[in-house]
Amino acid sequence: MRGGMRFLSFTITRALGLPLLPLLLLLIAGAAIARPGSKPSAPKLAAAVNIENKRPAALQSFEIVMPGKNKQPEVIVGKLDKPLPPGGAASFPLVGAKGCTFLARWAFDDIKDAGDVNLCNDAHIVLVD
Repeated sequence: MRGGMRFLSFTITRALGLPLLPLLLLLIAGAAIARPGSKPSAPKLAAAVNIENKRPAALQSFEIVMPGKNKQPEVIVGKLDKPLPPGGAASFPLVGAKGCTFLARWAFDDIKDAGDVNLCNDAHIVLVD
C-alpha cells in the first residue's frame, strides 16, 4: 500500500507540473491573510498605572504628565497619593489622558528624575536601581 501512495503522489505532482507542498502552503497562507475581521488591534491606553518600588529608598512622589501642545499647559493625568516605601506597590487611575506617550516624574528620598513612558497596553512600572 505504501508504494501505491507514493506512486499516486508522484503522478499528481507530475500531472500538475509543480510540487504540491509549496502550492498547499500558498493556499493556507492566502486563507490566513484574507481572513475577514483580523485587523491588528489599536493600542489601548490603560485605565490605571501600577507601580512597584524595588529600590531601597522610599518613593516620595510619582506623577504622569500629558505634555502641553500648541501653547497649552501640561496636564497631570495621574499621581501617587502618598509615599511608597521600599518593596511597596500602589496603583492610581489616569484621568483625562489621551495618547500613549507621557512624561513620568518621580522623586525618591535620595534622587529625582523624569522620563518618557508608553502606557498603552501595559502600565506596570517597576522602579529599580
